[in-house]
Amino acid sequence: MYVDQDFGPKSLDFEVGDVGLSMAMYKTGEIPRKGYQDPKKTIWPFIKDVCPKGKSPQFIDDGVASDDCVQGTLGDCWFISAMSVLATRDELIIGGRRGMDYDPDMIVDKEIASLLDNGVYPPIFHRFRSVGLYVIRFFKNFNWTYVIIDQRIPIDKKTLKPVFGRCREIHEMWVPLIEKAYAKLHGCYENLMSGYVDEGIQELTGMQPEKIFIRDEKSGVFPHKMIRDNYGGADGFWDFLFKRDSEGCLLGCSIKGYGKEGQLVIDGAPTGLILNHAYGINDVFELTDPWNVSKKIRLLRLRNPWGHSEWLGAWSGDSAEMKKFGPIIQKTYIDKLPPDEQFELDADDGTFLMLYDDWRDQFSTLFLNLDFPEDWTGVRFKSAWTKENSGGLPNKMQKDVLERYAKNPQFFIRPAQDT
Repeated sequence: MYVDQDFGPKSLDFEVGDVGLSMAMYKTGEIPRKGYQDPKKTIWPFIKDVCPKGKSPQFIDDGVASDDCVQGTLGDCWFISAMSVLATRDELIIGGRRGMDYDPDMIVDKEIASLLDNGVYPPIFHRFRSVGLYVIRFFKNFNWTYVIIDQRIPIDKKTLKPVFGRCREIHEMWVPLIEKAYAKLHGCYENLMSGYVDEGIQELTGMQPEKIFIRDEKSGVFPHKMIRDNYGGADGFWDFLFKRDSEGCLLGCSIKGYGKEGQLVIDGAPTGLILNHAYGINDVFELTDPWNVSKKIRLLRLRNPWGHSEWLGAWSGDSAEMKKFGPIIQKTYIDKLPPDEQFELDADDGTFLMLYDDWRDQFSTLFLNLDFPEDWTGVRFKSAWTKENSGGLPNKMQKDVLERYAKNPQFFIRPAQDT
């Protein structure tokens, strides 16, 4: 089995407290803050050595699902949420084209490779699993970067469970292995602390990220002026959100804490939502009210990467709305989802529903990654403002200032419509 000499212990015969182990976990080799895993209580075995009895290690078993993703003792909820959002579309993880069925264990020839060379874990590298070698692909600094890792991940010596991100089923490995490769790319696991969902999705897919502020930064009141002006208010923003989701764009959200931490509390009542915490938006859909067929109920399906701690308000698992509409949601929505995306309405597993009105009133930022149609083409130009060529930004509309600004490297484009 392949052993990575560049990240983690350099051999199978390492001692607990090995320098390679601790430096792969933390920048200085020391615990960065209280509650984080002690390297001295950590081992790095092959997955097969800690799999539950009767289970064999699999990168993916029965497809990927958003509720596979569970955050560990590391502040990278943004990255775990990004993977959770990707998991709604298998091809973004293991390659292929949307709606195309293929066998990930197939022997890849040149023709298939040219078709399937995409996804975080491209199929052309699947054959190397037999020796425990994985090649994971990231879009870093506007370039595709390929990271090679082995099959060993940090495990708590006492509980024999993964220390950082993991799949709900421990014998599945796609979450901890992608997280490990991303940590290697950045030097260590600690460097993954704090980030944004859209930037995580961008580096997993190459999709263009966008942040949209839902509520006013100062007053905290919806709608933000930009939403009023650009989307026609709350109804227009729902139409925008619904359309982007239907187009295959990937979505996430968060609640700005403004210096506060922990659970969001409104009028003394806990909401179950966590401040400064990244959530994945796994679906945006409408439900017809059978008691009022002219009314559409607007709902979002969200995912907390912790795998627990859900929204406690209307449409939550134990709410009056869920007792009334639960059987309808089960029949008309959940039962029609792919088997690996189905979830339990009353389980505290991190997946929950929110009414659009409540979502927009509680969350402050929408993270959006655009999935442009496959028949679109794009060109990326590389350049830089350097000490020698930079004319800076024009602070005055004067001739000499504008002439100096015009010396900056710049590209003029003109969109052309097909004739």
